Amino acid sequence: MLARMSHKIRSLHNFVTMILINSRNFVLLAGAILLPISTGFGQESPRPSPPPVTRADVPYGEHPNQVLDFWRADTGVRAPLAVYIHGGGFRGGSNKRINANTVNRLLASGINVASVEYRFLKHAKLPAAHQDVARAIQFLRSKSGEWGIDTRYIGAWGGSAGAQLSAYLAWHDDMADPDSEDPIARESTRLVCVALQGCQSTMDLDWWTANIPGYEKPHRDVSDYLNEEGEERRRLIEEISVINHITPDDPPVYMRYNMKPDDPIPENNPSGWKVHHVNFGIAMQYKLLEAGVEVTLDYPGPETRFSSPEEFLIEHLAWRSQSALYRDFQPGVYTDESDETLHYQILKPANFDPAKSYPLVLFLHGSGGRGSANIRNLIDAEVPAHLASEEVRGQYPAFYLVPQCPGPNTWAMSKSLKRSSRNRPPVDHLVLGLVEEVMAAYPVDRSRLYVTGLSMGGFGSFGVVYARPEMWAAAVPVCGGWATQEADRFTRVPMWLFHGALDNAVPVDFSRGMYRAIKELGGNIKYTEYPDVKHDAWVKAYRDPELWNWMFSQRR
Repeated sequence: MLARMSHKIRSLHNFVTMILINSRNFVLLAGAILLPISTGFGQESPRPSPPPVTRADVPYGEHPNQVLDFWRADTGVRAPLAVYIHGGGFRGGSNKRINANTVNRLLASGINVASVEYRFLKHAKLPAAHQDVARAIQFLRSKSGEWGIDTRYIGAWGGSAGAQLSAYLAWHDDMADPDSEDPIARESTRLVCVALQGCQSTMDLDWWTANIPGYEKPHRDVSDYLNEEGEERRRLIEEISVINHITPDDPPVYMRYNMKPDDPIPENNPSGWKVHHVNFGIAMQYKLLEAGVEVTLDYPGPETRFSSPEEFLIEHLAWRSQSALYRDFQPGVYTDESDETLHYQILKPANFDPAKSYPLVLFLHGSGGRGSANIRNLIDAEVPAHLASEEVRGQYPAFYLVPQCPGPNTWAMSKSLKRSSRNRPPVDHLVLGLVEEVMAAYPVDRSRLYVTGLSMGGFGSFGVVYARPEMWAAAVPVCGGWATQEADRFTRVPMWLFHGALDNAVPVDFSRGMYRAIKELGGNIKYTEYPDVKHDAWVKAYRDPELWNWMFSQRR
């Protein structure tokens, strides 16, 4: 049996290698190449603190370790939920060490976040941890109304032991007990997506010795994590080995490992390398493919569709749950004379009348919206959904244009402003060409062209105004900036800048400097600085009705 599995892993490794040689982007579904998340799940390095928790140390059971933290996304409605389950060999770790950047990005995308603690081996042997995380999911579902959780869209992510627990929830049959007198126990434990880092496919250590390079003998005794003996022990090993629960009805899976299948054993931390080896992922991928489950296997070398676990979760939670918000956007592709392309989404005016002319609003997303699928530009932040709302589109009939910046590029950057050593070619020429094409295709009022954007899009807003100042009736860069020595290019366009005083990604001095420089040259410029806001000033800015009143009152 083990020999046959080893042969299957080598065969699948060769198959995957062939695919990667011939295809840069991949997700595999029942053996067909479709579409393909990279991550930072580890807990070892120091991280900044996450944002203030909405509900801290909420008990979902009686044991002191049966607690969770919950962050509520500011959506005003029930939102999807991403659940973090930490690793630590079932012996330690902490739900408090959740990645702050991940929490911020998920919240900004309209996704609630929970971080679950569970009992360690010193408290109770396995499968206590598995039972705990199942109970935590049921508890969270029971709080859906009070906490604003859309129970149709719950996913999980974690690393190592946390990945095993996440996979257990995703692939195990639903553990809900519909006949229980306990209402929480009647809740479902199933997930709609799962992202795994360094996940072990099995707790059968004999499989490890047969299939993991350099793993010659078990690194721990089975009695460390199981009390049972004999046949009952074998049964429990099968039960907690997640690969045994894979079936065709399982949700989309992302798996990431930090080594190639044929990498040599490293001298530094060889034990950690072995117990998180990609061969575990190859074995699970093989089983998932046989079952026809959507799976992405990511390891160094090949490019995948997603560059982070957040992107995977955002697409499978935010996009699926909020797609109705974007149903009126229409996708398109602009191609210039050099065959360069730019994907975009366009929203026509409500109650569109082709006999009338309308303003055009160009929205440029931040760096998290980059890509090629024409989706992240809509869901990376809540702004496009807000553009489609009654508060904006309903009050201000206009064309709303939302292009997507290609992955390796940026919207625009002053040659006098060197913010990064990375080579990210600007695509402002494509943006301007797209605007010209839209104006030629639709009844656009050319005296009322507006541009706004956040973060990278804030720089992009400055960039398109710098390139074509005569084109724009107004510009609203949020968390952006430009080179102050080029301020004279912006004096002809009314501008309103927004920034958070505590911004730790784009220093507030960028907006302060541009405001002072343009003001001194006699430009028509306004500036709003939020004193207690970090790198998310757009949340307040775009919710301010005065911004839209001011913008749409401007004419060229």
